[in-house]
Amino acid sequence: MKHCFKLFAIILISFFPGCLSDIENPTINFELQEEAKILHYLESNGDFANSEFAPAIINPQVLFYNLQSYFILDIRDSNEYLFGHIENALNVTSENLYEITDSLYSLQTGKKIVVVCGDGQASAYFTCLLRLANFENVFCLKYGMAYWNIDFSLQWLSVLGEDLDSHKYDNVNYLKLPISNLPKYNFPASIKSTEEKVLYRIKEVIKNGFKQNINYTPNFDAGTKSTHLKICYGVEKLYNYPPRDLGFYGHTAGTLWYSIYPNSDFKSSEDLQTLPAEQKILIYSGDGQSSACMAAYLTVLGYDVKTLLYGGNQLFYSRMRLDPLLQDEAFKSEEIMNYPYVVGN
Repeated sequence: MKHCFKLFAIILISFFPGCLSDIENPTINFELQEEAKILHYLESNGDFANSEFAPAIINPQVLFYNLQSYFILDIRDSNEYLFGHIENALNVTSENLYEITDSLYSLQTGKKIVVVCGDGQASAYFTCLLRLANFENVFCLKYGMAYWNIDFSLQWLSVLGEDLDSHKYDNVNYLKLPISNLPKYNFPASIKSTEEKVLYRIKEVIKNGFKQNINYTPNFDAGTKSTHLKICYGVEKLYNYPPRDLGFYGHTAGTLWYSIYPNSDFKSSEDLQTLPAEQKILIYSGDGQSSACMAAYLTVLGYDVKTLLYGGNQLFYSRMRLDPLLQDEAFKSEEIMNYPYVVGN
């Protein structure tokens, strides 16, 4: 019964008739608000961001041994691309990413597309957006070029460590906020159907790019902690870390926990609407790729949300390496593949 009243807060009674079981012959005469229609559309078309497939990561070994089976879209800037890229990778920008993906998808529907960036963060963000646009064969390369060859790994290796304020962390289960309305946003008058509006939003977010202090923040600094609602997105062990006698604590004061698949709290039937529509949000996962994907999804819905690059790897790397439940999201220098790459065009 609880979830019946959560969903869309004000309007989704018609989708859950069980909530009206105590009322005889109810008369319902209203139309879903536009934001609710968009959310319902996304959830009815695979709900990718909340699914077991997100963020659609492919390991470098799989790509290397099957290069001919993939189109590779390298979204780094041209200088990084010229310094070194995977053979046959096409350098694209966020401004033309959707159109190129669409043309490749139409050209050979059975061939998969891999989005590649330097560290896997931006590629996870854009892959999620493309998946929301129903490109089902799009994947992001795990940790990007940093796992492909050691020559591209410096940025990842330099951030591995512990938050300087980790001694202030606690294991308090902070309560989520009250249910609120979904964010509102406007569309051009020429766009009528819900499907058109969803695609318009996705294209708009893709073209806006992946930019520091807009879509992501590189550091979990004091300024961000004080201005943003902090969300840990992952398994419970990423949020709380008992027992305390090991010297580890879970999270900064006030951080909320939202569970990842299979019990995703960002579903409309769970706790999505406990996100405040007007407040800035900072979300982190274990590796930053899952949170980048969720940040993309929430941005499409109209939330002002950033992802923390590299996630738990820059906050409590020792925990990431030691705990069996977190190890899969830990960056491991021993797993850098040192595969060949092409210099220049």
